[in-house]
Amino acid sequence: MKSYRLSIMAWLCVLVCVLIVPVKVLAAANDTNLASPRFVLVLTRHGVRSPTQPKELAAYASKPWPAWTVAPGALTPRGAALMQQFGSYYRRFYQSAGIFPSTGCPAAGSVFVWADLDERTLATGNALIAGMAPSCGITVMHATGKEDLLFDPLPTLGKADSTLSLASVRGAIGAEPQALVTAYRGAYTTLDDVLGCTTTCKRISQVPTTIDADPDTGLASVNGGLDAAGTAAEDFLLEYADGHPSVGWGHVDGATVLHVMHLHALKTYIEHETYYNARAEGSNLLSHIGATIDQAATGAKNANTRVPLTGRFAVIVGHDSSLEKMAGMLRLSWLMDGYQINDTPPGGALVFELYTPANAVAFVRLFFTAQSLDQMRAGNGEHPSRVPVYVPGCPSMDCPIDTFDAVVQRATDPRFVGTW
Repeated sequence: MKSYRLSIMAWLCVLVCVLIVPVKVLAAANDTNLASPRFVLVLTRHGVRSPTQPKELAAYASKPWPAWTVAPGALTPRGAALMQQFGSYYRRFYQSAGIFPSTGCPAAGSVFVWADLDERTLATGNALIAGMAPSCGITVMHATGKEDLLFDPLPTLGKADSTLSLASVRGAIGAEPQALVTAYRGAYTTLDDVLGCTTTCKRISQVPTTIDADPDTGLASVNGGLDAAGTAAEDFLLEYADGHPSVGWGHVDGATVLHVMHLHALKTYIEHETYYNARAEGSNLLSHIGATIDQAATGAKNANTRVPLTGRFAVIVGHDSSLEKMAGMLRLSWLMDGYQINDTPPGGALVFELYTPANAVAFVRLFFTAQSLDQMRAGNGEHPSRVPVYVPGCPSMDCPIDTFDAVVQRATDPRFVGTW
């Protein structure tokens, strides 16, 4: 009888151990998942804008393109409202980390916003602040000259090697650019159908595409048919996101936008994500992003960033090309439902989170976040989506700070890095 009781007790002990030990192991394994970021840097595209050059596509459409209520390339009222909602989202999301308070203004010097000199980027910065910290005296910082080398370093910091740039681009798509029309026939056909050209205007699919080096910067870029096709596709996306009642003269819905945006994604990949072009254009920006994260990790002022040492949340407001350069340099990839791979919709952002656990090595996590096209169209962007982004060269999604620094250093070309 005594031995029987001992067996029961032994089995109970085993059962308790089986139930409890895995829970402890799981908790230990997920300690880093429960941590809060010490510092966050957001590299964002501006919000919804009007077409930058509305007259350039007139030759490819059978009807006049619609008029916009703002100047070419300016942030629209819908775009400003959506970016204010994005700002409110960032505040809510990072309250639990102590970066933003539940009420009132953030601590002085804890929020920093830097924007390119375009109206749409400056206005986007102001809209984000209105959502994150209204009436708190935070202002959008920006360059004081005619250009900001953080976003447009060439040719001031150096001229790209046109031979290498052309090789990088031509090597990515082959020697015959017209093969792109065959490979993307479905998207071209849909775009041609929407534009409605027959005999009175040019069908975009029949316009030759060329790859040419810019004489000023040395960078190879896309011209001709694919350039026009990518721009037209994005103009339809902007009409849709801005809530226009009739998009593409009534022929374009959300599914059509996604389909023709293959051509815009292709164009931007060729121009900004091919490795040489990305490094020439993006090294200055990435170098200063790395310096900013290092400063937050070490707690010591880094002369290569304008973000104050007290900063907890920094935003850099740039363009779709700003995000594409990062993708090309760091070999990043992301996908969100309703978009193309590595798509960079208005307000879309790469989010760098720095974690500094008390008894572990500091590490970086990277995410991509964006409002969906339907959220933008409805004017309801309070709840963007976000997806994790892996940084090649890191051992996991959690990238130790030393490894992250090494990846950034390998990706950047010091010949195109200047002061910020």
